[in-house]
Amino acid sequence: MKKMIRTVNLSDSGYLRECTDFIEGSLRSLKTPSKMVMRSVLLSEEMIVALADRCEENAELDICVNKRMGDIRVDITAPGEEIDTDALSSFSMDDGSGSDMDADDREMERKLRSLIIKSQGEKLKNTYKNGYNKISIAVGKAERSSLVLTITALVLGLIAGLILTNLVPETVTEGICTYALQPVKTMFMNALKIIVGPVVFFSLVTCFSQFKNLSELGRIFAKVMGLYMLTTVLASLIALGFSTIFQPGVWGAGLGMATTQAVNVNTNTDTSLLSTIVGIIPDNFVKPFLEANTLQLIFLALICGLAVGALGEYSAKLSNLFQALNELFLTITTMIAKFIPLAAFCSVVLMVVKVGGEAVVSLLGMFGVFLICIASMLTVYGILLILIGRLNPLTFYRKIREGMLTSFALSSSSATVPTNMMICTERLGISPKLVSFSIPLGATVNMDGTCVSLIVSGLFLARMYGISVTGPELASMVVTVVLLSLGCPGVPGAGLVCLGIVLQNIGVPIEAIGLVMAIDPIRDMFGTMNNVTGDMAVTAVVGKTEGMMDMDIYKNAG
Repeated sequence: MKKMIRTVNLSDSGYLRECTDFIEGSLRSLKTPSKMVMRSVLLSEEMIVALADRCEENAELDICVNKRMGDIRVDITAPGEEIDTDALSSFSMDDGSGSDMDADDREMERKLRSLIIKSQGEKLKNTYKNGYNKISIAVGKAERSSLVLTITALVLGLIAGLILTNLVPETVTEGICTYALQPVKTMFMNALKIIVGPVVFFSLVTCFSQFKNLSELGRIFAKVMGLYMLTTVLASLIALGFSTIFQPGVWGAGLGMATTQAVNVNTNTDTSLLSTIVGIIPDNFVKPFLEANTLQLIFLALICGLAVGALGEYSAKLSNLFQALNELFLTITTMIAKFIPLAAFCSVVLMVVKVGGEAVVSLLGMFGVFLICIASMLTVYGILLILIGRLNPLTFYRKIREGMLTSFALSSSSATVPTNMMICTERLGISPKLVSFSIPLGATVNMDGTCVSLIVSGLFLARMYGISVTGPELASMVVTVVLLSLGCPGVPGAGLVCLGIVLQNIGVPIEAIGLVMAIDPIRDMFGTMNNVTGDMAVTAVVGKTEGMMDMDIYKNAG
C-alpha cells in the first residue's frame, strides 16, 4: 500500500496548479499510464474548483493519492456545503463582471466541464460528513498488471502440469493435486459463489428501480433476449455446418474404443423449456441465493425493483440502501478478484494432469472442428458489433481480454458475472442500468459455446459408433440443443448432462461420453470464454443502439 498526502490552502493564488501538479506527480510515481493520468488530473481539477467554490476563505483542502491492492484512487477532502455530484456540470466561476464576453466564456467553460464529468462521472464517489465533502476518484484498477499476472499464471500452470505429468511420480502428483491445488481452487470458487447471488440481486434491484415504466424495460428485454437467441441459433448452425463439412472421427471406431470406466451422468435432469419457465418463480425467497439460481434472482429483483418505486416516501431510502449494498458486494468482488491468477494457475495444472494420461489422439479432429466453430462465433460477434452497433470490434476485444482469460481459467459463466459487469461499465462505458440486467441474464440463457460443444460432440460420437443422423434428426437436434442451452447452468461440467440427453435423442449409447470426458475440461474453458464474450458483445450492441453507452470511455485505450 502506498499513500501520498498534500494539504493546500485555498486562499493561495496558485492553489489549483499546486493541486494538479501534486496529483500528476503522484500518479506518475505509481507508474500510472499517461492517458489515465491526464483523465484523472482533468477530473480532479474540476472537482477541486467545485469544492473551492463552496469553501470559506482560508479553508484547507486535503489530497490523498493512494494505491491499495492494485487500485489507485485520488481522495479530495474540503469543508463546505454538500455537493451534489449529479449537478457538478452546472458549476461556474462567476467573477461578477456580467459582460457578454464573460457570459459566453462561462457558458463554454460549463460545457467543457459537463463533457469532462459526463465522460468520467462513473469514477466519482462523494460522501458528506460533519461539514466535509470527500470526493473519491477511481484512477484505475491496475488492468495491465492483472492481465499480465493472469496470462503468466496460465502459462506457468501449463508448464507445471506437464512437469507433474511427465517427470514427477504419480503418487506425488496426486498428493499435490489433492492437498494443494484442488483445495485452493475449491476455496476460490466457493468465495465466488458467496457473492454471485447478492451481486446479481442487488445490482438488478438497483437497475430495475431506475426504469420509469414497464414499456422501457420490456423494450430492452426484448432486444437483449432477441440478440441472445440469434447468436445461439447461429452458433448451432455453424457447429452443424463445420461438423458436416469436416466430419471428424472414424466411422464406427468408437465401438472398440469405449472406455470401461463407469460413466455417471444423470440424464434425468429436467432441462426442458417448460421446466425452465416454471422454475423462474421460486417457492421461497432464500433458496435462489443459496443455489445462485440466476433466473430466480432476476425474478425476485424485478419484483423488488419495481416495488421500490411504488412505496412513496420510502422509495428514496430503499433505493439508497440497495445502492449501498450493491457497492458493498461489488467491492467484495474486487477483493476476491485479486486472487484470480492463483485460481487460474491451479485450474490449468489440474486440467493438464487430468488430460495428460488419456489417449486423446483420436479426439484431435473433433477438437479442431470445435475450435474452428469457436473462432467463427468470435467473428460473428465482431460482425454484429459492426453491423448493428457500429462499434470497432478490435477495441471491444482489446478491452474485454481480461474477462475472456478469466472465464477461460474458471470455466464458469456464473462465476465471472461480477468481473464481466465491471468490465462492461468501467472499460466499455455501458450504463450500469443495462449491464446489471443483461450480463446476469446472459450467464443463464446465452450458452453459444455449449451449443457448439453439444452439436460437434454429438455428431462426432454418432460417427464413432457408426450411427447415421438423418436430416430431420439433425433439425430436431438443433432445436433440442437451443432449448437445452436455455436451461443449462453456467457452471463447469454442466455440458455433460446436456450431452447425455442429446446422445439419447440420436440413439448413441450413453457410455460414449467416456470418449470425450478427457477433453471436456478444455472444451469447457473455450466454451465458457465464448459464452461470456457473447454476453458482453450483445450488451455492447444494445447499449449503443439504446444510447446507454459512453463512447468516450469505449474509445479510450485500455
